[in-house]
Order: sequence, then C-alpha cells, then structure tokens
Amino acid sequence: MIRSLTAFALLCSTAVPLSAAPATPEGAAAIDSALATYLGRAPGVIAVVPEGDSYAVTLDPAPWIALAGQGITAEVSPFHFRLTDNGDGTWAVAQNERLSIRLDVPGRLTFEAAAEEMAMDCTFDTALMACRTSATTASGVTSRQTQTEPDGTVTEVHYDVATVSAETSAEAAVTGSGVDAEMRYAAEGIAETIRVMPGTGGGEAMPLSADITVAGYAATAEGRALRTEALYALLAWFVAHPSEAAIKADTDGLKATLRRALPLWSSLSGKGEARDVGVTTPFGAGSAESFAFALDMSGAVSDGHFRESATVKGLKLPTELMPAWVPPLVPFDAAIDVAVSGFDLAAPAALLLDAIGPDFEPGADFDAKLLAALLPEGKVTITLAPQGVRTPTYAFDYEGGFDAGPGRMPEGQVTVGATGIDATLEALNAAPEDVRSGAVPGIMMLRGMAKPAGVGRFVWDIEMTADGKVLVNGTDMSALAKMQ
Repeated sequence: MIRSLTAFALLCSTAVPLSAAPATPEGAAAIDSALATYLGRAPGVIAVVPEGDSYAVTLDPAPWIALAGQGITAEVSPFHFRLTDNGDGTWAVAQNERLSIRLDVPGRLTFEAAAEEMAMDCTFDTALMACRTSATTASGVTSRQTQTEPDGTVTEVHYDVATVSAETSAEAAVTGSGVDAEMRYAAEGIAETIRVMPGTGGGEAMPLSADITVAGYAATAEGRALRTEALYALLAWFVAHPSEAAIKADTDGLKATLRRALPLWSSLSGKGEARDVGVTTPFGAGSAESFAFALDMSGAVSDGHFRESATVKGLKLPTELMPAWVPPLVPFDAAIDVAVSGFDLAAPAALLLDAIGPDFEPGADFDAKLLAALLPEGKVTITLAPQGVRTPTYAFDYEGGFDAGPGRMPEGQVTVGATGIDATLEALNAAPEDVRSGAVPGIMMLRGMAKPAGVGRFVWDIEMTADGKVLVNGTDMSALAKMQ
C-alpha cells in the first residue's frame, strides 16, 4: 500500500528516453520497466497502456497483499494515473477517482478507508526526480478500524475528514546537490470517535469513549537538499534484493548506495496547527482554541541540530469531576520549545558504513567509538526558547540553555519567572491538608529565594557550573544541600 500510494512520484523516473506524443507500445513497455525497478515485478501489479498521446497506468496492490498471506484478506481499489510526455523532460501526471481499502485479519483487526473523490495533478521533472508542482484534493475521507486484543478488549476508531488539499513545489537545491521542496496541507471538518470495550480480562473496567472534533488543520513543510535521486536508487536496491540472503550477499553494494544517499537531506522542517478542537468524554467536555507544533531537524551532517516546539492556547479541561480548588490552577495556555545542537551525524554514519558487513560483530569499544563520533566535543547544547504555562491564577515561564553530555555535569544558565504566587497560595487554602502541607511550604521557600522583577513578578536565575554547583540568584544551593 505505501509503495502504491507514493508511486505517482516514480512514474516518470526513467522515462527521459521516451519520445513525445503519440504514445507507443514501446513507450508503455519502458514505463512498465521503470516502475518495476521501484515497485517490483509481482504479476498483475503494474499495467501500462498507450491511449492517444498519453499512457494509462494502473497500479493494483492486491497481488502484493496476496503474497503477504498470513490470513490477511483485502479489497483494494487500483490506482489509476494518466501520464503525458511534455517533451521537455517533464511529464504531466493526473489522477481522479474514488479510492477504498479494506483489510481483515480474522479475530484481530478490520480496517476500512476511503476517499469519495481524490484528484491529483503533478508536473514531474525527470532531472529533479520530483514534482515541480503538484496539487491534490480529496473529499469524503473516512477510516474505520476495529482491533481485538487477546483478552477480548475491542477498540474502535472512526475518523472522518470533509476535505483535504495539498500543494507541493520543488526546484534544484540552492546549496549542494538534490532538491529544495515545499509542501502546504490543509484539512477541514475533522471528526474522530474512539471506543474501548473491555474484554473478559478487564475485570470491572468501564467502557471508555471519546469524541474529537477539529474545525481545521493546516501544515507546511520544507526540505532542503533532499537527495531524491539517491533515495530512489536506495529504494530500487532493496527491490532488487528482496530477501535477507540477497542483502547479505551484496552488503558492499548496499553501503555504496547508502553513501550516495547521505546526508539524505540538509534540513527538514515543518509546522502545523489545529484550530477549534473539541473533546467529549464520559467525564465531561473540553476544548482548545488551537494546538500547534513545529519541527526542524538536520540530515546526516556534521553540524547536526534538532528543534521541537508545541503550544496549546485556550485550553478548557472538563471540570465536572474536579474539586473546586483545582480549576484555578489548571493551565489554559502552555508552550514548550527545545533545541539540541553540537552533535555530528555524518561521522557515526560513516563509521557504521565502514564497519558493517555480513559477519560484523561490534567489539567492546565500538559503542564508545560511535558515541565519540556523535559527540566530538563530548557534549550537546540544549537551548530553551521562552516557554511556560498560564493559568487563571499564575504564569510560569523559563528560558536559557546549557551544555550536557555523558560523564559531565550540566553547565549553563536558565532564567525562571513567575507571577501570581499570592493568588496560587490563596487557591491552595481550599485544598485538602495533605496537598496544602506539601505544596505551600515549597512555594513559600521558592518565593523567599526569588528576586522581584516588577509588580507581582519574581525571577530565579539558575546557574549550573562544570564542578557541579547550582546557584540560584547567586546562592549556592548545592552547598546548602550538603549542610542539611
């Protein structure tokens, strides 16, 4: 299924030698051969027929599923594409149809998915090995899954999306080899239902359910210096070596193909946001104005980096079963944003490729060599962008950065700020004694250590030193701990 869903990007990968219109049987045979390079040669999967100045291509996943066996039955609608040679090294690829799939593993899993209508248009550039532009729309997207555990527990997940749209673009990489690509994605009218019915082994467990709605979701992604041609060559290598024995017999070929694909990409980044989210459970209803995320990661390069962030705004949790003192302390906004840098992915990748072979057995020092290659300075730098939480009574934020690594103490500085401490203490007055006695003294001690930073705001400057000291606003807390 995964191979067929992405196959339109491979349809023209080796079609450059083909002449322009009209379509010919020889051209159809060449396309069939090109597709088989990436999709294998299982009979009945690929069919290419010349029609006027275009080629009608059918990809039928059913023979793949039949080969998988293991009690799996499936009904999958074939994928139909129309290819037209533009005569300039690009091909027009079009699709417009209803798609459906049904999988059944008796007693364990049933899965159905469908799109009432799906349309795709792409201009595939054989030099880039990517779509210069593409546009995809789908409507009436649904999925239904029922999974049965050995103890009889049944989980049902239903998913519906009114409309989906996606656009992509690609061009030769500005720096280095490969392709720079962008993607924009949007979905409207998302609804999900989850039901869990405990089986005989669940004791007195109650059924669980949740209904989730999302008014809309939008995302963008960027890839820089994507090694598309080399990645397709890697896919083709595995198709040509379908068994473990075949792979072991040509590990040199595999390593050479992997080396050509490295560093895979220069960077990948993406961000998305879901808006007007609602959740209904037996314990009450909750909602959020938005959930957002962002991700940025390097490829297998020497100056590696990774960053991830997530935010929620306007969060409202079910309060029906909460004690009265809890809701004022529950966040309605929250954010986290963490980045890691200073590591090397190119060196350990090269080390692995040099070492691994059919009879490879890592020595006692191999893990240490990998770690040394990954962390050439023995550490990474962790950066905390401004982030934190807000509640009806208090706000808590922090930012800073520090170095950390195996066998060494963290070294750096983090600044923590808070407002609403007095309101928090007042809210805790209504809490049970065991909660109040544990939380209030700690909060009061922290307030005593803080330095004022405006009306109602307190700040803690936390410094971590290489010799293991932790200083809070200049006070050595590690020394105080030793005195106790």
